Amino acid sequence: MRDVLQCLGGVALCVFGLYRWSTVRGADQAAAQRYVHRSVFCLGIALVVLAPATARTVEHTVALPGLPMLTSDLLRMVAVSCLGLLAARSVPRQAVTTAAILLLLVVLFFAADLQHASGELYVDGARRPVLAAYDTVLTLFPAWHLSALVRVTLRRARRAAPGVRRIGLQLFCGGVAVGVVWTAWGLDDIRLALLTGHQSDGDDAVSTALGLVCATLVIAGGSTSAWTPLRHWWWSYRTYRALAPLWSALHRAFPETALLTHRRGLRRCTPRALRFALYRRVIEIHDGLLLLRPRMGPGGPPGQPSAQAWAAAVWAALDEPGPGVPAPAGDRARRALPPEGDGSGGEVGTDAEASQLAALSRAFAGIAGGGGRG
Repeated sequence: MRDVLQCLGGVALCVFGLYRWSTVRGADQAAAQRYVHRSVFCLGIALVVLAPATARTVEHTVALPGLPMLTSDLLRMVAVSCLGLLAARSVPRQAVTTAAILLLLVVLFFAADLQHASGELYVDGARRPVLAAYDTVLTLFPAWHLSALVRVTLRRARRAAPGVRRIGLQLFCGGVAVGVVWTAWGLDDIRLALLTGHQSDGDDAVSTALGLVCATLVIAGGSTSAWTPLRHWWWSYRTYRALAPLWSALHRAFPETALLTHRRGLRRCTPRALRFALYRRVIEIHDGLLLLRPRMGPGGPPGQPSAQAWAAAVWAALDEPGPGVPAPAGDRARRALPPEGDGSGGEVGTDAEASQLAALSRAFAGIAGGGGRG
C-alpha cells in the first residue's frame, strides 16, 4: 500500500508541477512560481523513482546497486537548488554550485562501491567514510538552502499585508520548515554509514510522509495566484446550480427565452465554459422575468421587497393563466429586480446580478418545496 501511495503522490506532484511550470507566464513573481513548480516536479519524480517497487524494478533492469537511490538524490538536490533561487541567489552561481554538488555526489557514489544484499545497500569497512561523506553532502546542502529560505520567507511574510499573499507565504514557510526536518532525518543515515556501512535502499514511511507534506505545503504556498480564479470557478459553479429552480420554472413558462448553445461534455466544466453557461442562464432568467412583469403589476412587490417577497410574487405570477406579455420597450432597459445588496446597481450579466438572481432562486425553491405560499 505504501508503494502505491508514494507512486500516486509522486505522479500527482509531477503532473501538477509540469502543468503549472508550463502555464505560468510573466516576470519576477511568475519566475519565482516557476522555481517552485520545477522543484515540485523534480521532487515528484524522486518519490516515484525511490518507491520500493520502482527501485526493485530499476535494479533488476540495470545491474548497478543503488542506482535508484542516486537518481532520487540527484533529483532532490536539483529540487532544493530551485527553491534556493527564491532566497535571491544568483542564477549562474546557483547553477555552478548545484552542478558541482551533483558531480561530487556521483563521484562519492561510485567511490563507495555499494553492494546490494537482502534489500539493503552496504559497503565494506574501508569505504564507510566515503558513504558517510555522501550522506553528509545530502544533508548539509539542502539544510543550507532551506534554512536560508525559511529566514527569507519569514521576513517577507511579516512585511506582507494581511490577505492571500501573507497566507501563501506562511504556508510556503511551513513547507520549507518541514523540508528542514525531512533533511535532518538523513542524519541517521550518516550514523548507519559510519557504524554499520549499511544504507537503506529507499525511503522509510516517515521520510515519505515528510516529503509529501513538504511538497503539499510548498505547492499551496507557491500557487496563491491560482486561488482567486479557483474561488471564482467554485462560486460560478454554485451560483449556476442555485439558479436552476428559477430558471427551470421560467423556461417552462417561456421556452422562447432559451438561447442556442452547443453541449461540450466535460469541457463545460472549464472556467471559461462555466462562466459562459452561468451568464447565459442569467440572461435567460432576466428575459423570463421581463416577460413575466405584466402579470406582477407595474411596480412588483411594494416597498423595499426582499428576495422572499420577489420569489412569492414570481410564484404567484407564474400561477396566473395566459401567456406573458412582452414588457414595453422602455421597460426592457430596467432591471427585473431591485439592486438588493448592490448599491451600485450593476448591469445584467455581472456577478452582482448573478448573486441577486441566485438569492431569488433559493427563495423560490423554498416556496416551491413548501407547495406555494400556503
